Order: sequence, then structure tokens, then C-alpha cells
Amino acid sequence: MCVVQSPRSFPTRRTALAIGTVGALGSLLEACSPGTFPLGPAPAKPATTDLQAWYTVEGRYEWLDAALTDFNASRGSELRIRWTQQADPSRLVQTLLITIAAGGGFPDLVDLDQSFVGRILRLPDIPLVAFNDRLKGADRDFIGPAFSEPWSKGGRFYALGNELNVALLGYRHDIWNGAGVRTPLTVWDDVIAAGKKVVSASPDGLFYVRADPAGTHLTLSTQAGGGYVTTGGRLQIDHPANVRTLDFLADLVFKHNVATLLPYDRLGGNREGGDMIGAVAKASFNSGRVAGDIGPMARLSGQMRVDAPDTFGKWMVQALPRWTGMSHAPPSVCSGGSGVGVMKHSPDVNIATEFALWAHTTQAVLHDFDKRQMWPVNRRLFDEPRLGDRIAWFHDQPIGQVLRDATTNLVSCIQGSYWPEISRVMAPALKAVLHQQRPAREVLAEAQDAARAAVTQAGGNPD
Repeated sequence: MCVVQSPRSFPTRRTALAIGTVGALGSLLEACSPGTFPLGPAPAKPATTDLQAWYTVEGRYEWLDAALTDFNASRGSELRIRWTQQADPSRLVQTLLITIAAGGGFPDLVDLDQSFVGRILRLPDIPLVAFNDRLKGADRDFIGPAFSEPWSKGGRFYALGNELNVALLGYRHDIWNGAGVRTPLTVWDDVIAAGKKVVSASPDGLFYVRADPAGTHLTLSTQAGGGYVTTGGRLQIDHPANVRTLDFLADLVFKHNVATLLPYDRLGGNREGGDMIGAVAKASFNSGRVAGDIGPMARLSGQMRVDAPDTFGKWMVQALPRWTGMSHAPPSVCSGGSGVGVMKHSPDVNIATEFALWAHTTQAVLHDFDKRQMWPVNRRLFDEPRLGDRIAWFHDQPIGQVLRDATTNLVSCIQGSYWPEISRVMAPALKAVLHQQRPAREVLAEAQDAARAAVTQAGGNPD
């Protein structure tokens, strides 16, 4: 099994805590901060516990590591978790499936990307703990598309998310202001005029258009009322909103010259090692060759700090512009994210489940706001004063209200259990249009038929 250890250069405290005795696990209602709820009685006897956890995204385990310190302090315990970084989300699931088949070698905790968890949820015996019974209905306080739905099947929650991954338009304040661009941009058509003002300073334009299936097209087409899969699981790749959005993105790149294809997609590179951005793009973000980006806080405040460290204090964010003629369109969509699951055959399943629940249902989630500005998915925490603080990374912008407003009429970029099959069809389809090879309507109609066949062959129902 090939794993990549957490990079030493990434700022975090030590990933191996002293092994000790786990104290009695009392009621969370008594032991935790406000916003919690009881999760059942503690074990009769404490046990010495050393948990193993897998993750892929840099920065994801930092807040969990901080939550572990709080968890131990609240109980007088010394639970230890060893975080191991897998190469990418797909390989993590592949390795997990191998260990499940072998009956051993899997971790206690696993951070599952919603794009790949479907391969686990299709198994006849799902190897993950279902959190429903332990939540006791308290999930009503949470925003489902970010907290539980991406990792659900048959109404059962098999992982929990802490990231309110609302997509925003991030922009280089220094470049846009210097070019005379007035913000916020109200409708997507405003992007054209703004882009023409900034290209002299940022020749790659306002942002990169990403041709990967979970990229720019899925985000914007979902906001426009489309997307690839409905809430009921029906395929709709040829939806008119998807065609309109793909034509719009192609025009931004080739007709108006105010955006550019991500270098990976433009140059025909691959994404080995799970790197979805690439060295060329990272350098362009850092230098200002590209003047903005579209994504959630995990991207704009989390990963961007790693990819473009020289841009500290130069970014600001706004809600996504609206589509012309769609006054009631949502200001954002919920896209992507990872959720923590617990392997139900772990020898330490009880303490692992207890920690996962505690980390996601208490004020411990605010560690991720402090570190990466990840807005919590628990509505009971929305009025926390610190969520309205000015953020140095974002030019001292108080982003709390922007994030709060973005949750209005929030819709989810649904991927579903058969996303691996759908994405394999969509990857060449999007490139065919964004490389100016074929028209969007024709390509998406063919992709609809191809995806239907792929899902059916995999045992799913595309209707």
C-alpha cells in the first residue's frame, strides 16, 4: 500500500500525540460547548486507543487535529490519531476497497471525497458507520447538502462534512481595483467587460475555466438550473442550462478572450498525484497572471494559501454573479467537499465514532474557520461573533455576511453514486467543446446517451 505522509513543511502541530488512556466518554450535552447534543452513554471502562486516519487534501486534517486537542481536554484523555495522506481521493477509495476485500489494513477514520464515495456506497454491505441513530434527529440543525447528503444512501448518513462549500467568485483586489473594475459583478455578462479591463495586467484573464467534470461548468450550470443529475438521481446532461453555460464559457475563452482554459486542460497535461491545478497555474495565481478564481473557501482561502503564498491580503470575494433573465437564481451552489467516515469493523469503532460526531457537531468546527475560513454547516453557530471578523487574507474583508448571503436558496451540485461513470463520459465531452472541436448541444446530447449506458452497465438506474 502506497501512502504519502503529511508533508513536514505544512504548518501543523505534531501528528502523533502521546498514547494514553481515554477517559470516560460522558454525555456531550454536559461535556461540550453549546450547539451539541447527547450521543449516548460512555463505555463502562476507558481503553487505550491509537486511531489511524486517511485523508488526501492538504489542510483537511489540521482542524481535526485541533479538535482532537479539545476532545482530549474535555475528557482528560489522551486519544491519539495518526493522520496519513493518500495520493489522491480516487486512490484512497481504491486502496480502501482492497483492504476491505482483504479483511484488514483499513483505517479507523477516513476522509472521503464526495466524488468517489459512491464506489463505497454501492457495496452490498456498506463498511461505514451510519450516524443517523447517534444524531437522534439533530441533523435538522445542519445544512444537509454540505453536512450529510453527499455521503448518504437510502436516508442513512455514512460520513459527515464540516465545510459549507458554497462557490464564490474570488478576485485579486489589487488588480481589479487598479483596472477600474467596480465590484460586485451583478450578472455573468458583467464578467466580459471586467475581463477586458484586467487582461493587460493579467493576460490569462479573470479566471481559469476548468474542463474537469466537477469544475467550472458543473458549478455554473447548476446555478443556472441545470447540472448533470437531479435530486432523484435522473441524468440530465443535455439540459438546456448545461448547453447555455458551456457555450458561455467557450465564448469567454475564445470569443471575448477574458478567461483561459486551465493550463492542464489547455496543454493536454494529466493530473497525476491528484494535483487538480498544476504547477503552471499555481505560478500564475501567485504572480497575478490570472486575476481571480471560482470555488469554495476550501479553494479560495485554504488551498490558495499553499498555491499562491505571495498573494496574502490581495484577495476578496463576492457571491457568484446571477444569470441574466434569472432574477431568482441562487447566489451560489454547494459544490465538492470531503466527509469523515468511520469504518464499522474497526476494533475501536466506538471511540472513532464518538470523536467524528464530536468534531462535527460542536464548536470544534470553528477551528476550520480560523484556519481556512470554512463556514460551519451548523445553523446554530451562524451567530458566532468571530464569523463576522475581518480576515487578513481577504484584504481585511469581513466575509461572514458574504457567506451567509450565499446560503440563500442554496442548491447542491449533485454527483450521485455513479459519478465515476458520469465523469468518465463528461471529461472528453467538455474538452471537445472547450477546445472548439464540436458544438455544445451536439456533444452533450451524445454524452447523455453515453452516460445512461455507463450507469446502466454499472448496475444503476439513470432514470
